[in-house]
Amino acid sequence: MTDNTDTDLDSDALRPGDHVEVLGNEHLRYNAYVEDTLPRFNIAWVREQRTGERKMLFTNECRILRCET
Repeated sequence: MTDNTDTDLDSDALRPGDHVEVLGNEHLRYNAYVEDTLPRFNIAWVREQRTGERKMLFTNECRILRCET
């Protein structure tokens, strides 16, 4: 796992290009890069780093941490 900040991020704080870790139930789901956000609806689209798969997240339903580079 990469170093990250301890602050959960919501869609207002996310920016395209941010490297993030997405957690569910306190377990790492995947590392990803933010592609787009829709803060009004708590939505972010990310590209999973390992597989390249694009995913839509509801930011109020998971924990998102920004990775330090």
